[in-house]
Amino acid sequence: MRTKSVRPEKTKFEYLLNISNQFDNLKGLDYILFDFQTTKEFVTYEYIISVIVKHSPEKKNLIFKIEGLSAPIVSFSNSGNAGFQYKLFENPKSDYEITFVNNKRVKNIFTIRLDKDDLRIKKSPSGKFINITIN
Repeated sequence: MRTKSVRPEKTKFEYLLNISNQFDNLKGLDYILFDFQTTKEFVTYEYIISVIVKHSPEKKNLIFKIEGLSAPIVSFSNSGNAGFQYKLFENPKSDYEITFVNNKRVKNIFTIRLDKDDLRIKKSPSGKFINITIN
């Protein structure tokens, strides 16, 4: 008799992104934090999302190219979601085109107002693989 295989539930999004205003006590500067997480929780490791970031302030453009996952370099393991954080130490006070590219080369392009006093999503694509929340 064969045992039934267990498959994880399919989720609507691959990644979650929380964008928030933060303050760095050591540098004494405000910054905008982009905090990525996978929707999938891992049992053996708390993986790191490998992301290449291209920032073009003159073009008001940010590109996050998500390459995949890598195992953390630690002597003990933790379970949890994979994560990545990017800190933008400037206050552009303008609309930015932010592009997310996953490892399947699917692009999601958002227009987001990046201002510490007015942080909001202005334009969002349909069929997206990333869910953005702003705090």
